[in-house]
Amino acid sequence: MKSLLVLFVIIFPLSSFAIVNEVAFDFGYDRQIYGLQRQNSSVNRTYSAALSTYIFDYTAIDLNASRSSDITTENERYNVTTGIDVVGQQNRVTSNVYGVGIKQMFAPRTARLIPGISIGYAKQFLNYNSDLTIEDTSTKARTNLAGRTTKQRIDSVFGTLSLQLRMTERLSLKGSVKTLFPAFELDKARDNVKYAIGFSWVF
Repeated sequence: MKSLLVLFVIIFPLSSFAIVNEVAFDFGYDRQIYGLQRQNSSVNRTYSAALSTYIFDYTAIDLNASRSSDITTENERYNVTTGIDVVGQQNRVTSNVYGVGIKQMFAPRTARLIPGISIGYAKQFLNYNSDLTIEDTSTKARTNLAGRTTKQRIDSVFGTLSLQLRMTERLSLKGSVKTLFPAFELDKARDNVKYAIGFSWVF
């Protein structure tokens, strides 16, 4: 172990390290209305935070966490049995993600525009929940039926493309495109893409 450490220091002398920390916060929001009478909606909100420790000028260890909620509300009427119609349904998915990876920037921190890419391992915790609103067609009385919460944990890979606009020496405005997909299933990377905007602070 000591010999490996000595070899590492020889290859990467301490003078080459420029340890700088950067904290970032992002927010994403997406709302879609659909249906012939615009009666259905899908709303997504995502909050995320990241701490990056630069071990080299352009390379950092990236720790990140995010929370997102997807709420789909459908106000469609259909018959399920005699005298009973379903008149509404709401599906809710909550996702908590914790990741660790490597971030590579492609411009110095003094540049006006700083593109970057991050990739790494993430643990995703999902909660699924839904409920139905039914109507007695004879009395017009409505009842809400709450469903059970289903939980799932997934080993995942995250990837982020970002572009930072430096506002001051330490503060930058940041836009990003993020994907999260199950490990070893690269073909699903395009199925879960989120856009976010936020800021970062170097200290």
